[in-house]
Amino acid sequence: MQLFAHRGSSDLAPENSMAAFELALASAADGIELDVRLMSGQVVVMHDASVDRTTNGTGLVKQLDHQQWQQLDAGDGNPPPTLRQVLALIAGRCEVNIELKSDDVVAHVESEIGYAVHHFNFAVGQFCVSAFNHRLLVPLKYRWPALHIAPLIASCPVTLAQFAVDMNAQAVHSHTETTDQALVNDVHAKGLQIRVYTVKEVHDLKRLEQLGVDAVFVNDVAWARSVLSSQA
Repeated sequence: MQLFAHRGSSDLAPENSMAAFELALASAADGIELDVRLMSGQVVVMHDASVDRTTNGTGLVKQLDHQQWQQLDAGDGNPPPTLRQVLALIAGRCEVNIELKSDDVVAHVESEIGYAVHHFNFAVGQFCVSAFNHRLLVPLKYRWPALHIAPLIASCPVTLAQFAVDMNAQAVHSHTETTDQALVNDVHAKGLQIRVYTVKEVHDLKRLEQLGVDAVFVNDVAWARSVLSSQA
């Protein structure tokens, strides 16, 4: 079972910060998950629509300019990073899951992935783009068939994994509490992978491994690895 660092090592450093991503790499994470939005035409790594919760500033991401952005402190003494900065840091050393948080960022993310493949030692297959708004993923997959996509779900669909097959996805990203054996089995029967977010409890981590999920998103990869390795 793969371990993805959720917003970097976000239990050990501010979420979606360069410090969190550096720690994720140091822990040999199988993958890194991050969230992206658009700020003045640039793809930045930020979960919320505003910067209020995770920085010392206030305001909506989409309404800030470059000068205002550079004055922010994301908790590690630096402004929230751009997607390009993070991809330059990772440089193909692990998989990357990019979660789309706004509809205006899609084409820009596609461009940034292309840049990373040509300049930062990535293969296209190391990227997976996910979103709760599944309609953002379909045209992206149509334009770039080799790119992996994964719809995010917070509930267990009546038709299980069929919706993901219909949109030509490679994986389903499901919630810890609503992931059960029937969903896992159906995802695998349809040739897809299932990755589960966000796993914070020992009993959930062990249960999901027993269910046979392909990966989990965790806030501390070293903790998760320790729990799994300690099992008899």
